[in-house]
Amino acid sequence: LIKKLYQFRLYPSKKQEIVLEEHLYLLQFCYNTLLAFKIKTYKEEKKNLSCFDLNNYLVLLKQEYPLLKKVHSQTLQDISKRVSLAFNHFFRRVKYKENPGFPRFKSQHRYHSLTYPQSGFHIKHNKLSLSKLGDISIVQHRNMEGIIKTLIIKKTPTNKWYANFCVEKQRTILPSLHHRSVGIDLGLHHFYATSEGTFVDNPRYLRITETKLIQVSRRHSKKKKGSKNRIKSRFKLARVHEKIVFQRLDFLHKESYKLSRAYQSIAVEDLKIKTMVQNRYLSKSIHDASWNRFIQLLSYKVEDTGGILVKVDPRNTSQTCMCGNNVKKSLNIRIHSCNHCGITLDIDVMSALIIKQLAFGSTVGSTGSNAWGNVSRETSMNQESLASYS
Repeated sequence: LIKKLYQFRLYPSKKQEIVLEEHLYLLQFCYNTLLAFKIKTYKEEKKNLSCFDLNNYLVLLKQEYPLLKKVHSQTLQDISKRVSLAFNHFFRRVKYKENPGFPRFKSQHRYHSLTYPQSGFHIKHNKLSLSKLGDISIVQHRNMEGIIKTLIIKKTPTNKWYANFCVEKQRTILPSLHHRSVGIDLGLHHFYATSEGTFVDNPRYLRITETKLIQVSRRHSKKKKGSKNRIKSRFKLARVHEKIVFQRLDFLHKESYKLSRAYQSIAVEDLKIKTMVQNRYLSKSIHDASWNRFIQLLSYKVEDTGGILVKVDPRNTSQTCMCGNNVKKSLNIRIHSCNHCGITLDIDVMSALIIKQLAFGSTVGSTGSNAWGNVSRETSMNQESLASYS
């Protein structure tokens, strides 16, 4: 079984939008109340409340605040799960000596989704029927395959509403067009280069829109806080950011789909992006390229075609020749020239060839059964969309 996410646009009426906003406000209040109760209990009784304990307190809370009965019961119970998960992640980060980030209270602009974990919703005749909310118009641009497990209603900063369905289905292997192997070198000069000599330019959507983004941000910062003009300018700023995100995501989906259908086995570098973005000269360009998102999308698309995605250690992939000779060069040199074997190639193509060799060894076209080097395989399910909406 695999899990897949389907996202559809919702078009609620004015009255329905008011009710949705009210539900978000009640859920935000419930989240903050449960969080405060959990912290208070631990300080006074040294007891870490479980999700079950929070659900029991939720029953008392509904009696004290009858307005909470307007919200579907399982949607309210999901709040207990969110609070428990927030503390679980906090304890995990403390254990591994990361920046812990203690769970904090949610303001109105930080709580923008409601979850139906199991029931309380169904689709009929281009309408999404929700418990306690009624029928909302939905644009279902494709059919969903499998059993619907969870529904998340999300509001974006631009006041758009989306329905996100988590579906569980049997894995179906789609036929790949070619049973070939390829190595991919991700970069900033080109978005990626393949071992076959193909280049894909880096679109640089953030860099292109940066001037407009700066102008809108400056105008927004000058607006008086709490005024209607500041609210309008916030929407303008959010729309600019939203366009950049949509452009980048569209590009990444198309490129990952093209590669997954053209190759059976794909090798990429296991990049440590958190470390790389500490370079203050390249951090913005690295974030703009969104390599990690691209590898996530490529991973589940390759899995759908029955192929594999192999990650290799990126060390010295740009400083080594196919013959095994070390060719030291700086980042500004774009041509690889080896004095030992005499080969001259673009540095990105040579890196892609080295990545392919590390992943699949000398038997080109194999699935990596006799691969050499520090190789880790990636066979993840389609969980990348669920993380955006957690």
